[in-house]
Order: sequence, then structure tokens, then C-alpha cells
Amino acid sequence: MWGLGLRGNLTTFAEPSFASCLLVAPPDVETLGFVRALHSGGFAVLERDPEHGALQLASSREFNIVAWYVDSRSTSQLVTIARLSSVGVNVIAVFDAAEPELVADAFGAGAHACLDVRADSRVVAAQVRAVLRRTGAYDLAAAEVSGLLQIGDLTVDMDRCEVQRAGAYVALTASEFRIVEYMARNSGRVLKPHEILNAVSSDYEYLPREAQDVFKVYVRRIRRKLEPTEAEPRYLVTVRGFGYRLEGGSIAPAERGTAITA
Repeated sequence: MWGLGLRGNLTTFAEPSFASCLLVAPPDVETLGFVRALHSGGFAVLERDPEHGALQLASSREFNIVAWYVDSRSTSQLVTIARLSSVGVNVIAVFDAAEPELVADAFGAGAHACLDVRADSRVVAAQVRAVLRRTGAYDLAAAEVSGLLQIGDLTVDMDRCEVQRAGAYVALTASEFRIVEYMARNSGRVLKPHEILNAVSSDYEYLPREAQDVFKVYVRRIRRKLEPTEAEPRYLVTVRGFGYRLEGGSIAPAERGTAITA
């Protein structure tokens, strides 16, 4: 299984059972919505700046698909798309403003699809899946029944009721696992404590105020096990004034292959 963190590193654990995407865009381009759209469609995403070895990584054929940002002020990215397409990489051109002439040029260069970076999440997921189905690189049915949720380098195995961080087992209680699973199913969304607790509890309905206190206890327990540094959470993130969000974190080389226990 692969571990992929946002703007992080890449490590290989075994053959991936989900689809992976390399998103290449400058740091000043707002890509969060696009990344969330891919996550909602079941894609693990690694983001890279085009100036830091992105072309070599994209050419490695390590990813099911490559999404490459194209700036309307420069045509150099079109040359890159042509190079990637010529070596059999499934490449999508991503634009801040999908002008007809630029889209036509991208298709002419070999892009398999063109998307606006702010496109609706359903359109993004559907278009990427369509490209991969056409090229035989993605079995949608297999992905839907794999029982795995992948958020960055966090893997939630719904069949085995297990969580792994960068390939290392995280020892959660049943209640903690249900919370992480629910948040993984809604990755990228800011969730309120009472929404989470009521979704995972069948015998009690929490009111918003009491849920805040109860959920803080769970947050401390989960972070103690899940986070590399509890004081600097990268996975179970607090969105002050709104709630909590599950993120993909990043992979620290020293932590690979180690066990994470209670």
C-alpha cells in the first residue's frame, strides 16, 4: 500500500489498492479544493512544486494520473504535458482560468483531460475516473469494494477495523476507530463534535454543548496515539470556532516501519 502526504514525501509499502495522483502546481496556486475533490473520489494525492523534481517524479510512472497546472502566461507547461503524454503518462491539464484557446492547446499537446482548479468536486472525480477507465489504469468497482479509505498517508481499513499511519499500525479503541472512520469518510470537511459523536453513537444523542467537552477527551486520546507530535497535530486538526477536520499529515522518514502503540 502506498503512503502519500500532501506536499510531503512518497514511500512504497506494497502494491496500491487505490488510485494515486501527483498534483504539480506552484505554491501560490490555491489547490485545496481540488485536492479535496480528489480525496472525495477515493484518490491519494501528493502535491509537488514544479521546480523541485516534479517532472522526474511524474515520468516515473509511479502514479495512476498526473495533474499538471498550466499558467496562461507561459506555454512551457504545454511542452511538459507533451513529454509526459509521449511516455504514456495519464496527464490532466489544470487551469486557473480554462480559456478555450489554452484548453485546445493542452489537448493538442496530449492532455487526456482539462480541468479548472476550482471545478465542482463531482466533476473532478468523474473526469479523472473517466481518463483512468479509458486507459485501463483504474478499476472503479475494485476501489469501491476495497474497504480502504486513504487520506494522505493515513489508511483506514474498514473491513479489519484498523488504522495505519505511514504503514504503521495505530492501536485505537473501538470508539476511537469509529470516530476516525467517520471523519475519514468525510475527509476535508469541518465536522462539529455533536455531529461526529451522534454519527458513531447508537444509544445516546449528544447536545452540542455537552458534545464539545466529551469530544475533547477523545481528541486528546486519539492524538496521543495518532500524531507524531501531540502538540502539533497534522491529522486530527482543530478548526477554531467551527470544529475538527481529518487531514492527511505528512510522512517523516524516521517514523516509517515503526509501530505506534497506545
